[in-house]
Order: sequence, then structure tokens, then C-alpha cells
Amino acid sequence: MLFTTEKQQMSMKKHFSFALAAVLALALIATLISSPFTADSEEFTQEDAASLDAAREKLEQINERQAELSSSLKKYSNEKNSEVKAKQTLEQQITETESKIETIEWIIDNLEARLEEKNAELEQAQQEYEDYHSKYVSRIRENYEMGTTTYLEVIIMSENFSDMLTRYDYIRDMMDYDNQILVTMCDNIAFIESIRAEIIADYNEQQEMLALLSAEKTSQAAQIVDLKDRIDYISKNIAQLQEEQEEFERLEAEFEKQINELLDKKKKYAGGAFMWPLESKYSRISSGFGWRKLYGKDDFHYAIDIPADKGAPVYAAADGTIIYYGWTNTGGGNKCVIDHGSKLMTHYNHMSAFVPELQKQFKENGSVEVKKGDVIGYVGSTGNSTGNHLDFKILYDGTAYNPALYVTPDGSKPEKDIMDLIN
Repeated sequence: MLFTTEKQQMSMKKHFSFALAAVLALALIATLISSPFTADSEEFTQEDAASLDAAREKLEQINERQAELSSSLKKYSNEKNSEVKAKQTLEQQITETESKIETIEWIIDNLEARLEEKNAELEQAQQEYEDYHSKYVSRIRENYEMGTTTYLEVIIMSENFSDMLTRYDYIRDMMDYDNQILVTMCDNIAFIESIRAEIIADYNEQQEMLALLSAEKTSQAAQIVDLKDRIDYISKNIAQLQEEQEEFERLEAEFEKQINELLDKKKKYAGGAFMWPLESKYSRISSGFGWRKLYGKDDFHYAIDIPADKGAPVYAAADGTIIYYGWTNTGGGNKCVIDHGSKLMTHYNHMSAFVPELQKQFKENGSVEVKKGDVIGYVGSTGNSTGNHLDFKILYDGTAYNPALYVTPDGSKPEKDIMDLIN
């Protein structure tokens, strides 16, 4: 589980706040050295060099901390997705359980109706048996009390021996008939009682199943409540991390603007039109500059998204100096930032990989000079991205402008001249 204690959360905020506060100052120090300022500059002293080493070490620690935050956010998101799926599965299971309960309750209602019907049949059969048995006993008693008189009358009243036997057989058949009716009645009672016993057994079995399903439903409902609490807890942690990331993005933009101002004191834009940062065949813009819906929320897009094959080369839009070349924890994934002078900047986000030689030079020197059309990386889908594309941004004096107005895929004259921004 990824749940953290309140103490750990406070510690996380403390470390993160320290990191954010330090980023601005440290990045400014690092940029002073990676920019056109050199070790021979009178403004850069040995004390500044020592501070730079310490700053770079601290900045690396901060970047590691940012990576941890990004990793935690990913883990929280994965766990939330897992818990949501588990909750949905349980909700489906509880729906099925409720359906089973309804079926069993219907069966029980029918069994109760059948049991009531059989009880009535049994009561009637027993009553009929008792009534008939009572009459049968009365006849026997009467015959018994009459004793030999009855049989004497049969003999006397008989016309002959044959008639006597016939009369005697008649009396015996009547008695046998009565016995048979009583036996049949007993069998009917036994049959009704056997059906009734089966109904009762079935009824008890259904009641046991109902009790088990009711307990299962209660357990499932409790699990859903537990999952909901955990999902809410994870959501709060995700919201907290997202707030911290947003704050980092704000500070990142702030120190980038200050860095640009410092760099522009030493460097001017060489002039000329910007070029399309990809091969001309990749000309479609999937998400333009301006407002859009992102993950169900209104979001202002400060760049243009250009879909392309993974690994397609990304080109520098103009001459300049790479001042950022690495992973960013603010959603851009592998990112390159080029300073073109005169407060002009271009950003290239979501790249799959960097150019090894440029990466080596950047790590050694803190900056790399590139020419217009130089390959600076390769298209990918790193960071917060749903597919392979290049997120291309143009900024002047810290403000983003629509790249589609200043550069065209086929190299034709754009709607606006990039020089209009700096004149």
C-alpha cells in the first residue's frame, strides 16, 4: 500500500517546499555559468565556482526528490486504478448477489404458499379419514352388539343356502370395502405428509442459502465502503502531489523568465525565420494553441502538438544555445529548451531520446550551441502524453505565442514574422 502517515506527508511537504524555494536560486547560478559568461569573466569568481559545485550537487538532490514525487504520483494513480477496478468488481458482485437473493425470496414465497396449501389438504384428508373411520367403527360396534342375531337373520331371511352365502358375502364385502377406503385415505395422508416434508426441507435449505447470501452481501457492502475510503484517501494524496507539481511549474516558468533576461544581456537573436521542427511530412497539428479539454478539465495549451512516428528526428528551429536538456517532472518528459537570444526561446517536449553527443556536451558544460536544422532529439511519448508527438512551444520574454503563426511545415512564408516579436 502507498498510504503515508501524516508525519510523512508533512515531511514530504517540507522537503518539497525547500526544493522549490531552492530551485530558482540554484538554477540561476547554474545558468550564469552555462550561458555565455565564462570562467574568465570578471563577474565570475572562484567563490562563484565553488558555489556552483555546491549548487549543482543540491540541484541534483532536488531533481532526485522531484523524480520521487513523480514516481509516487504514478504509484498512487496505479493503486487508485486498481482499487477502483476492485470496487467496480464488488459492485457487480453485490448486484449479482441481490439478484440471487430476490430469486431465493421468490422461491421461499412459493414454498410458503405450497406449504400452506398442503397443510390445508392434509387437514382435510385427516378430517375425512376421522369422519369415515368414525362411521366405520360405529357400524362394527352395531354389528358386534347385534352379535349372532344379525347372522341368524341372514340365515332365516335367506330363501336358500345359496342366498344365505350371497347375503353373507355381501356383508363381508362391505366391511372389506370400508377397510380399503380407510387404507386409501391413510395412503393419501402419508403422501401429503411426504410432499409437505419435502417442501419443509426445501424451505429450510432455501432459508440457509438466503442467510448465506445476506451475509455475503453484508460483507461485500463493507468491502465497498473500505475501498471507497481508500480511494478517497489516495485521491487526496494525488491532489496534494498535483498541487505541488503545479507550484513547481509556476516556479519553473518564473526562473526561466529570469534566466532568459540574464542570457539576453549577452546574446542577441541572429535573425531569420524559424523552421518547422520536424520533417515536412509531419504537418498535422493534433492539438493547437489555446483552450482545450484535458482529462475533462479546461486547460490552456501554450504549444502545438505535432503527431509523428516514434524516433523521428526533432530539429532546432533556429540557431541558439541549449540551456535545458533532460527529464522534466512537470509533464514534459524528455525536454529540450533552446535560447535563441533577444528573449526568444523554444521548447521541445515528450522526446523519446536525446542526441548522445549533445547530451554528453551538455553534462560537461551545462549548455550546447546548436545551429538551425541540427537534430536535437527524437519524437516520443514521454511524460504526460497519450501518443507519439512533439509538443513545440515558442516564447518571447516569458510569454508563449502560437507557433503555427510563425513557422510552416513546407517553409513557406508564415502568417507572422518572428522578428515582429523582438522589434
